[in-house]
Amino acid sequence: MRKRIESDLLLKILSVVFAFLLWMFVINTDNPVIKKTFSDVPVDMLNEQVLDELNQTYKIESGDTVSFTVKGKKDIVDRLTKSDFRATADVSSMSDVHAIPIKVEALRYKSQLDVDTGNATVKVVLEDVKSDQIPVVMEVKGKPASGYTVSTQTATPNLISISGPKSVVSRIKQIVAVVNVSGVKKDVTMTQSVKCYDEDGDEVSQERIKLDTNKIKVKIGLSRTKVVPLKVDTKGSPGKGYVLGSIDYQPKHIEITGSKEDLDKIDSIKLAKLDISDSTKSIEKTIKASDIKLPDGISFVKSVDKIKNVVIRANIEKKKSRTLTIPTSQIALINNTKNYAVTFDDQEIKVKISGLRSVIDKVVVKDLNPKLDMRLYEPGTHTVQIQLTKIKNMTIEDNVSAKITVE
Repeated sequence: MRKRIESDLLLKILSVVFAFLLWMFVINTDNPVIKKTFSDVPVDMLNEQVLDELNQTYKIESGDTVSFTVKGKKDIVDRLTKSDFRATADVSSMSDVHAIPIKVEALRYKSQLDVDTGNATVKVVLEDVKSDQIPVVMEVKGKPASGYTVSTQTATPNLISISGPKSVVSRIKQIVAVVNVSGVKKDVTMTQSVKCYDEDGDEVSQERIKLDTNKIKVKIGLSRTKVVPLKVDTKGSPGKGYVLGSIDYQPKHIEITGSKEDLDKIDSIKLAKLDISDSTKSIEKTIKASDIKLPDGISFVKSVDKIKNVVIRANIEKKKSRTLTIPTSQIALINNTKNYAVTFDDQEIKVKISGLRSVIDKVVVKDLNPKLDMRLYEPGTHTVQIQLTKIKNMTIEDNVSAKITVE
């Protein structure tokens, strides 16, 4: 009996050992140890302040991301992503050749994983720190509501202190706050973010620089506007035998701004008189926008730099005279409410006209629209004045009359 019991016990022990080995075999077959590589994981820089005492900062030359290999059980490794690791480089451990070792730490399953970075490092270039004060420039975009314009714009603060690598800070020439005023019709105050720009208008990254504030308070003041015509007057008369034709100029209108009360008083802006005395040819003159005299309390909507100069041309042509024959049959009787019969003594009348050659050559009787107002006459014989339509740049030299008999 004793021998049988001892024999069974030995079998049981052997069975347990075999079962354990079988279990280990199955486990290692179904859940083996594997390796997995993670790439482009960002590296966090630590203890950057150690360079402050040296008045230095750094610029990363290479190694801002790291690739590494993780070794562990398959069921664990398969669950891992980049976010399960943190890569760091401690600036205080920088070597003489400005290389900083990268350490990668697992944020979970730390004790069950082996991480191999392959001695990866961050290589940096040291630079002196520079500080400066940069002016704030406001850039207004969009258009206020109709009838309004931006009259004032204030930024608080209007200077921002910056510090960072000398090569970066030296590039920055202005700090810009963009303000959108589309549809605005009253004064507004808002907080805006700022961006840094170089002298070519290219944005400078703020990643390695410090600003004492990234936001500023912006105040936009509006005023009323009005579009009014420009007016050009002349002085003097052209040379003998010449006449003044049309006066052309651009722009013909201008937008002004001011208080509503001041704007209501203005219907036009007069330019300096153009002297055409004794001229025998067309005259051109350019008036600088800055020379245009505006009433008190009124200013241009746009700065004078952006307003084009006013270019004026006075067209002076040689005077021409011509006698036009008007058949009396073409004279219209108006207001003949009593239905009088009218007989003209002559079948035609002569009209002497003068003015610009380009106008005189084209005038026909129809353009003059000859009329006789019958309200003034009763039956009998009369010498009457014929009404003629005035034509621009043409003069009718004498009164035009005719003899009629009214019955």
